[in-house]
Amino acid sequence: MALPFRLDDRRILITGAAGAIGAASARACAELGASLILTDLRAPDALGDELRTTGTSVTSHALDVTDRPAVERLVGEAGRVDALVAVAGFCPWDDWLEPGWDDVFRRTIDVNLLGVIHAARACLPVMQRQRGGRMVLVSSVAARIGGMRASPHYVGAKAGVHGFVKWLARQAAPDVLVNAVAPGATISAMTEGQTFETGTIPLQRMARPEEIAWPIAFLCSDASSYVCGTILDVNGGVFMS
Repeated sequence: MALPFRLDDRRILITGAAGAIGAASARACAELGASLILTDLRAPDALGDELRTTGTSVTSHALDVTDRPAVERLVGEAGRVDALVAVAGFCPWDDWLEPGWDDVFRRTIDVNLLGVIHAARACLPVMQRQRGGRMVLVSSVAARIGGMRASPHYVGAKAGVHGFVKWLARQAAPDVLVNAVAPGATISAMTEGQTFETGTIPLQRMARPEEIAWPIAFLCSDASSYVCGTILDVNGGVFMS
């Protein structure tokens, strides 16, 4: 009998695969038996090469998630997608009073919210034809509490993801299960150089990328077969629902 927490014969598309959480998610899913379609602004070829040495079937692609035709073209060429893991994100640590902030605002919304919608909209009909699929959208604890350090454009974009998860989960069920993960401060290039008050985190530390990746892998698996429209908090207890 196959274990439900396995991803054998699953083909998983990961956006933002070059980042810490995206790469950790790719490694976790590969370890559970998945084949992978990895994307980022620059094709994550090094990660693809690494995973191929473990016997994983991997393709890597350059993709800007804000480019809807490009997203649709990649998904169309993929043929089969069993799970979408939407990790691609942009978190500027700027002040909303700075000159040019409106342009940064638009980029933040475009990547963190519109990019997620582009990927989900492209994958949904594929999964519906297959009569099965998973979508895991990566949000943030910032959408829960207003952020530990985040700026308002990032908070607003991630809050939009939370609302979108609820909307899409109802549209896609029962064949396609849509959920989100809300990480807290995670060790990554995105948070490098930023100071977080870890004393305010019940677990007293920032997350390691793999600690976000394994819950993502769980939501891609049959072990989550009755989880629908959920925002899974993986933030060390910063937010307790």
